Amino acid sequence: MAYDLSRNLSELPSRAQALLERSTRELDSPPDPEVQPRWDIPDTVVVMAAVSGRVANESHDGEARRGFPTDFDGFIRAAADAIEAGAAAIHIDFGGIPAIQNSGLTVPECYDRVISGINAATDRDWVPDCNVLRGDNLAQNAYPITTGLTETFPMAPNFPVDWMESMAALGQRHEARVFFSIHSAAEVDLANRYIYSQGLAGKPASWLILIGYQYDDATDRLASFLSGPEAMLDELRLIVDRIREIDPDGFIMVCAAGRACHYLATAALMLGLHVRVGTEDTEWRYPHRDELVASNAEMVERVRVTGTASRSAG
Repeated sequence: MAYDLSRNLSELPSRAQALLERSTRELDSPPDPEVQPRWDIPDTVVVMAAVSGRVANESHDGEARRGFPTDFDGFIRAAADAIEAGAAAIHIDFGGIPAIQNSGLTVPECYDRVISGINAATDRDWVPDCNVLRGDNLAQNAYPITTGLTETFPMAPNFPVDWMESMAALGQRHEARVFFSIHSAAEVDLANRYIYSQGLAGKPASWLILIGYQYDDATDRLASFLSGPEAMLDELRLIVDRIREIDPDGFIMVCAAGRACHYLATAALMLGLHVRVGTEDTEWRYPHRDELVASNAEMVERVRVTGTASRSAG
């Protein structure tokens, strides 16, 4: 409590006298723990599952990856299992799955079959997050949006500007929310420059950080090289900071991708962010071992356990 400044100031102690009177506190007699305020971390975490098993198509060990969905039935079953395990949303992208893409069905028919199948397989509420890259024209790209099948859709901000603006505008018209899919800090600027600053994504916006997945010289979008936990934390913090500069209250979701896998999800939870898990983004259970995940439901359950433990006091 401050000194009584109505008194004669010469009667009040000097700094040296105040230090002497205060003395020093020994560590074995700490102050009240309440001097440390609670961290500002949300009690609720949104978990999305990206259940595509297309990574198994490149595998020489398909038997070990038998839990990765590579057809309609497997996709629907994996999505329903993830929802039952606690996922609030399912990312629906059947690109790179030959059994679906070569089924003879049109893009709209594929979406109809997958989404209706998931709804039939679970009675729980869930949010569809549909990829809008598939199809031969804008109508097919935007089919999940214009028909009300999807509530959110991801958009990497390096596509042709006219296309991005049109898709974002359709999203606003049909009340579907765009997720900026961010693979590097540079894409935060692109998202802001072409869509967010134009008022086409809503404010606050939604952001999906997808870093650390596998790539080579032929990959059309290079991901960040996460050589270890230090690089992972540096890159994640960098991108989160760039997002917060332009969208302080934005909704941020982090993908458990590549070798970083569950470590990225855990780091996101520690930062109070939301997470996306699933076999579309990684096949690994741990960064430092070659064990494969058994299923998408397993990945959702691991996030639930981690998130519950970190928020149990709340």
